[in-house]
Amino acid sequence: MPSINRRSFITKTSLGAGAALGLAALPSLASPKKDPWQCVHNTNTMQTTISVTGLVEPVTVLQIADTHISCDNETDREYEPYSARMNRAFLQPKHYKTGEPTTTMECFKDIMQMAKQEKVDLIALVGDIVNYPSATAVEFVRSAVEAAGIPHIYTAGNHDWHYEGMKGSSDELRKEWCEKRLKPLYTGKNLFYSSDIVRGINMVTIDNSTYQVNEEQLAFFRNQLKKPEPVALFVHIPLYMSSMRMCCGHPGWGAASDKNHEIERRERWSATGNQASTTAFVKEVMLAQKLTGVFAGHWHQYYSISQRQVHQHLALPGFNGQYRMIRFQPLV
Repeated sequence: MPSINRRSFITKTSLGAGAALGLAALPSLASPKKDPWQCVHNTNTMQTTISVTGLVEPVTVLQIADTHISCDNETDREYEPYSARMNRAFLQPKHYKTGEPTTTMECFKDIMQMAKQEKVDLIALVGDIVNYPSATAVEFVRSAVEAAGIPHIYTAGNHDWHYEGMKGSSDELRKEWCEKRLKPLYTGKNLFYSSDIVRGINMVTIDNSTYQVNEEQLAFFRNQLKKPEPVALFVHIPLYMSSMRMCCGHPGWGAASDKNHEIERRERWSATGNQASTTAFVKEVMLAQKLTGVFAGHWHQYYSISQRQVHQHLALPGFNGQYRMIRFQPLV
């Protein structure tokens, strides 16, 4: 897989009036004024610093993805036919820093402790936080985040709501288990999108854990772009950019490219490919003005890429203690 890991890159957004209206160059439009808004990215494996025009004060976000926590007890036993495979996954990972065996729960608690020490402004949980919608695991995460005393946002990953082999479409099962089990992790009224303005940055989540984005989510995102604050977009599955492997909006997504539906015992991806709303969403993200970045997980690897002046950063997996620290600061 080709990867573009860039230490530093810059974006400037500008649109002349003639280009916006589709007009030929006129004397009054020959030298259109450029939009002065800028955001400058400096990034490495676990930290991204973004300098933003017009930001008054720094904002620090701790992004956590793919912690894959399992901690079942007797109350979860009836779901063992659907949870057995993933319950065996990530049982004893090696901590990324020490190399010593640990547990996903211990890693999560360590990350929460670091969040307090760093005095971050927001914790962003961006999916696959639990291995499946176990009530015990969800309560562990909820209580650990609450004990940290830091505001958080959450969007689901494809494992969070998925009990393998349970009958139903992906949309039906996501709706059922997000409402039935994952709801304590959400802070807003809607489970599939949210917006929280934190010190001048609009922190937006869109749940794309089925690889698709529906019309309601697309309309919500469009409305966020109308707000004066710059947007930071948090999703679980990365958004397609040229050269990327399978992800949200990939033109090859569909039944023919679905290699894991049997082992994950789930509905096969659609034979007709992406929904029109998914394609439109990815396109509009790539053309968005005042978008500070896209922050995703899912791949369990560090990956940073830019396209059309939009920058996307994937967080390393939290199951072995990793994360991404995002530091927004005023551009001077």
